[in-house]
Amino acid sequence: MSTHYLVDLYGNPLNTSSIIDVREPTNLQTITNGTFIIRVPDGASVQKPANLGDLITKKFAGLLAFYAGFTRITFDDLIDPSGIDTSAVGTLGTFGQRGSIQLYPGGVLTSVVTPLSGGTPAQVVVTWESFTLTSSDPKTDRFQRTYTEVPSSPSNVTCQVSFNGGGTFHTAVDGAVLNIPIPDQGTNFVIKLTNTSTGRLGIGSWAVIY
Repeated sequence: MSTHYLVDLYGNPLNTSSIIDVREPTNLQTITNGTFIIRVPDGASVQKPANLGDLITKKFAGLLAFYAGFTRITFDDLIDPSGIDTSAVGTLGTFGQRGSIQLYPGGVLTSVVTPLSGGTPAQVVVTWESFTLTSSDPKTDRFQRTYTEVPSSPSNVTCQVSFNGGGTFHTAVDGAVLNIPIPDQGTNFVIKLTNTSTGRLGIGSWAVIY
């Protein structure tokens, strides 16, 4: 079961935004009014983060520790679009800050070329998060926005990764080991996530563990 950290939607500077609440929803849903969600997956240990920046550091350190045998991790928390190549073919969505990155049906999120440190990996694990944000505004009650986890399965999101700057791509399955053929190995990482669902889909973060 994932843990949802509710972060102040209006914190400034963004990196030091306050954590307002912490929840472990059994139905995979959290009402986000005035906050945005940082999701920590089951198995990634996080202890008493001081603020958003500390939470992100501890989240991905915990994720790396979960995948025994791997020693390095590269990630994008996607709290802003700075790591996205918005000029790439197929880009279709909204690319804002504070957990607001969403893909329209058929839309593609392509990262900028991201250097991997510490040598050329032959095996990796790629993981990412997907979610929906829905709003309700009934006449007799207050406006609410709800974050709902969505499985990172091919019916929702497909993933392709490249280690040679986009020269060749390989299909990755969320959380599964991917063996990289020798001719395609390298340290210039690119990830492409495609919304294969019929509605808008949020992308919360991605990581490559190696």
